[in-house]
Amino acid sequence: MKHSSIPYALAWGSHILAAGNDGKIAFYEPSGDCFQRFDYSKDDKVKEFTCAAFNSTGETAVIGNFNRFYVYNFNSKRPQWDEICCKQIENYYSVTACAWKSDGSRIGIGSLCGSVDVFDVCLKKSRYKGKFEFTYVSLSQVIVKKIETGQRLVLKSAQGHEISKINIYQDRYLVATTHSTLLLGDLESCKLSELPWRGSGNEKFDFSNPNICMVFNAGELSIVEYGINEVIGTCRTENMGPNMISARLNYSEQELRGGQPTKIIAYLLDSLTICIQDLRFNQIQATVNHDSKIDYLELNPGGNKLLFRDKRRQLHLYNIKE
Repeated sequence: MKHSSIPYALAWGSHILAAGNDGKIAFYEPSGDCFQRFDYSKDDKVKEFTCAAFNSTGETAVIGNFNRFYVYNFNSKRPQWDEICCKQIENYYSVTACAWKSDGSRIGIGSLCGSVDVFDVCLKKSRYKGKFEFTYVSLSQVIVKKIETGQRLVLKSAQGHEISKINIYQDRYLVATTHSTLLLGDLESCKLSELPWRGSGNEKFDFSNPNICMVFNAGELSIVEYGINEVIGTCRTENMGPNMISARLNYSEQELRGGQPTKIIAYLLDSLTICIQDLRFNQIQATVNHDSKIDYLELNPGGNKLLFRDKRRQLHLYNIKE
């Protein structure tokens, strides 16, 4: 590629940004083709561009100039770069350095006179039920902060998709959607999962089992472990009550020394039949047939025993391996 001036400001994000002393900013494709230009050469207040930096997602760029810096954001829907703002600071002189905070929420700006200033950078901020603050640092990245404790989680689409909706359940579990993925997170463990998803909009979420989220959609149950970007198991069941499904993910030191951790789920195939499935290999481990309608079941923490109750108020305890 050939730029129109010496590229004092040069950075690489979603595109390659180059700018110099002619008042022009250009965004290039990696192939070298020009994607988009901004021309400020007719503005007498615009001097030479001195430095540039992209945030971690590559969607937002800051470019330093004389007494000012510009902020640009990439709109993937159009697609094009939009000038979000121009921050002017009198007597600041040339911006000589700029660097982003890793989560994209702030940027440090250094000037020719030796000052270093830190600015908040976000598309918008909003509050959720008065308990949480959402800071949209880009279309695909939102910082979720619990106001009471200051606890934070960076909700980020690794695919670069725009996050359209965020819900929080039990003041702990995050559910966010993009047009083609589903994001699930746990504020306590700070683990986040993103998986391909074409939902109906009528999904139901269950957080009663630790370490996992169960998603019910059109009669199918999908099990998602926080921190893993894929569904670890699926099954079909119409009995979706919290007392009708039990899952255990166990990572005790004793089990880890002996081999694979326990990943097991028990659910009802119908009102008289319990199915026990190993989520590691997606295999049916056992099936329990009963002669009376089952209204409650639960696995023990180790996942090797099953307790269930029927309509006759009788309790049954099974050793799964036997």
